Amino acid sequence: MTTKGTQKKVQKVSEVKKLKKGDSLPTIKAIENNVLKCIIGQDEAVRRIITAIYRSIYLKSIKSNILVIGRSGTGKTETLKQIARNLKIPYTVEDATKYTKEGYYGNDVTDMIENLLFAANFDLEKASHGMIIIDKIDKKAGHNQGDVVGVAVLNSLLKIIEGCEFGMIDGSTFDTSNLIIVFCGAFSGIERIKRRETKAKVIGFNTPTHIEPSTEILGCTKSDLVQYGLPEEFVGRIDTIVEMKALSKDDLIKILSSSKLSIFKKYQNELKKLGITITYPRKLFERIAEKAMKTSLGARELSNVVNYIFEEILYNVLSHPGEYQKCKLDIGIVDDNMMYKLS
Repeated sequence: MTTKGTQKKVQKVSEVKKLKKGDSLPTIKAIENNVLKCIIGQDEAVRRIITAIYRSIYLKSIKSNILVIGRSGTGKTETLKQIARNLKIPYTVEDATKYTKEGYYGNDVTDMIENLLFAANFDLEKASHGMIIIDKIDKKAGHNQGDVVGVAVLNSLLKIIEGCEFGMIDGSTFDTSNLIIVFCGAFSGIERIKRRETKAKVIGFNTPTHIEPSTEILGCTKSDLVQYGLPEEFVGRIDTIVEMKALSKDDLIKILSSSKLSIFKKYQNELKKLGITITYPRKLFERIAEKAMKTSLGARELSNVVNYIFEEILYNVLSHPGEYQKCKLDIGIVDDNMMYKLS
């Protein structure tokens, strides 16, 4: 494979650093515990994803191409990034919508390999055992495209999924057979396929005339994915389907209070470095979670709300360096970010 913009850098890599045979991975339980310190409310999904990845690493004869389904803000890509970081393997997160059929304007799927090489600092051995996370794969489904281009992109991914060797410019080869491939997508509307199936299975005089929309995507099958518009050949290469649940208000509160990735905690820590202690009402996290729940962005909306809360505070603190030691937040600051007191 001749990658774009990397030929000179690849040529500079004279020797491929090999992984030592004695190198060992953290235990599967240790990885799970570490990831769950960051990812809240997805315990079952996290365990299934980690198990599928470890199966791929340890059981070489059993391929594990993973599909993670879930709404925006449920933690799909963040879970995978945390797993990769804990495993200390290179990874790249790719937006499927940026990729096109070979010969068309846009990125070629082989660019994913290039990006993984960048992440691995051009260590071919490390890159060949890395992770490619392909997000928004649902946007390439046939019913979302209106033409065959999306399906063509999925079909072009098959050579990477199945495992093959790409020739590099320096004469070495890049083997994709040991890559961890994970697809992600919201698959908005797939619940309608599930409801049609449910309705078709209900017979007799008690057949309901109306089925309420589900707030969860439950029991998604390969058949559902094909009906959604993914090619059968592509779906057939998916070995594990994991579904992330929609986050509840309690989950969002726990993210703010307990997650190592809490945006609120980050503000607290950064302001503490500036000598300022933050105090706030006990119900503040609940109010933040309630406001975030009004959107469909899940945990992502927490950042928007918390950034708004600290906007004016940060401006005043940076305008008067060293002048304040305390900042008291009022419960109303969620809707009016002037409701605080610096002293």
